[in-house]
Amino acid sequence: MLKHTFIHLPGVGLKTEAHFWRVGLATWEDFLAAGQIAGLGPGRLDLLKELLWESLDHQQEAGYFACRLPGSEHWRLFRHFRARAAYLDIETYGSAWPALQVTVAGLYDGFTFRQFVHGINLEDFPAALADLDLLITFNGTQFDLPVLRAYFPGLRLPPVHLDLRFILARLGFKGGLKRIELRFGIHRAPEVAGLDGYDAVLLWERHLRGDRTALPLLLQYNREDVLNLERLMEQAFIRCREVTLAALRDQSRVPMERNRRAYEGS
Repeated sequence: MLKHTFIHLPGVGLKTEAHFWRVGLATWEDFLAAGQIAGLGPGRLDLLKELLWESLDHQQEAGYFACRLPGSEHWRLFRHFRARAAYLDIETYGSAWPALQVTVAGLYDGFTFRQFVHGINLEDFPAALADLDLLITFNGTQFDLPVLRAYFPGLRLPPVHLDLRFILARLGFKGGLKRIELRFGIHRAPEVAGLDGYDAVLLWERHLRGDRTALPLLLQYNREDVLNLERLMEQAFIRCREVTLAALRDQSRVPMERNRRAYEGS
């Protein structure tokens, strides 16, 4: 999807981007190969081409595009930078917002799932973010990230944060994480089905009192919170892409089919 994107260029919005697609300019390479483009004077065309060459030079730098794309369009970066993405969810304890005690931080990069637990290895969590470009959460904007910044002063977060709560809400999927999971056919293990954030606090309290069953259950709850984000992010990306493709439906059938095949491979 990244190389089909033009709205990171100055003065190019969704309508202009759709116009480029409509006239057959589906990728940056298509644009760079064009001799002239309807609606663009020579000076403007040369400037946009110069910036697209720059985009090609920076195509492995997520931060470059994050500061140029509207926040609502950051989902476009997901597949291009997926190899350096991770899904995150934290559990907390306390009431002094946002200075809560982080009890568990779960992190999954698509291959390896890791949990960082207070009193065991939580101090290793910041280093686990070092090589990431994308961080994917559910409501991390309002909860996970402010808490982590307060708990780990100077914490360096990846340059792109995709908050599924807001991405899915724009697609019509509103409510809490567990409710949305059910709408996508995701069902949790019986041991943790029905548990919520308050239960996670109670489990940590039981753990502190010496209940040896509490921490394993809390870790399982956190694990499902994190792993289910991958399925939701994939579905959100597909649906966002389909909404974007709707901008092409008024063009002729041949360019539409060519662009659709290109997008479906990205």
